[in-house]
Amino acid sequence: MNMNRRSFLGTTLAAASAVAMPGCCSRCCGKKGKVAVQLYSIREYIRGVTDRKTQKTLVPGVGLAKALEDVARIGYKGVEFAGYYGFKSSEIKKMLDDNGLVACGTHIARTVYDNMQAECEFNLGFGNNLIICPGSGNRLPDDWKKPADDWWKFLADYYNRKAEEAAKFGCKIGLHNHDWEFRQKLSDGTTVWDYFFSNTADNVCMEQDVGWTTCAGYDPCEQFKKYPRRSPTLHAKENGCDTRIADKRVWAPKFDAILGKPGVLADGTVVKGVDWDRLFPVTDADGVEWYVVECERHAGSLLAIEESFKFLKSKGRC
Repeated sequence: MNMNRRSFLGTTLAAASAVAMPGCCSRCCGKKGKVAVQLYSIREYIRGVTDRKTQKTLVPGVGLAKALEDVARIGYKGVEFAGYYGFKSSEIKKMLDDNGLVACGTHIARTVYDNMQAECEFNLGFGNNLIICPGSGNRLPDDWKKPADDWWKFLADYYNRKAEEAAKFGCKIGLHNHDWEFRQKLSDGTTVWDYFFSNTADNVCMEQDVGWTTCAGYDPCEQFKKYPRRSPTLHAKENGCDTRIADKRVWAPKFDAILGKPGVLADGTVVKGVDWDRLFPVTDADGVEWYVVECERHAGSLLAIEESFKFLKSKGRC
């Protein structure tokens, strides 16, 4: 994976020292997290837009190098990947270095954990040791609303095993939520979110998406209190869902996916947004290292991530 043995072992030993401490991460309480962006937010800006049927390019993308330059110009200090756009690990590292950025995580499908060594080697090559699954491979292909006790017992055991395996290579793994992890219940009424984090070890990281948690009708702050010091990162996202409809997600018609601007329903009702002022002291006390901005809309431009950065800056976060 584009690393020689000596550089890989050196990086691995350095990263392993960070995961050798109890819990998911070793951090000092009370320190403000830095601000990064999940590159999924600008995926069309990077790769362009292609007609699915003809594969004809409708809008060309600027490419990863230019996008990273723009992200740094806005003021972000880090990025979280969601795909590598065909680049080698060493090439990604150079692009990050050229722009004064660091990688604070990546998103992969759960089945990628089956080849843990290769994924760890690739990520350590550009300085990342946090490998998160955002749901892909966690959800059963059949009706997710039905109880799935055996499946979630399997997943908890699987993540516990894979976290130990990742640690051997100097990496950490974890789970990122959407709303359905709160909506789906086991046969005893426990949400699959609570079951998972109550039955996995502290070295299985929790990357809470506070927008999705709010969308599901739950309090993001309470999740950090229930499962403390397991969150090197969180996803900073605004809520654009109408949570009055319990069994499915409904997007508010007026929703820009910009932090500080929750959705507005057709009748003018403002959707309950994330309580950012209440959230900040909780995450600082928990030791969250990175606020990773993710925007659900405007993937073909920098609009949402620029405005979201301005919002966090207005709150003294960057």
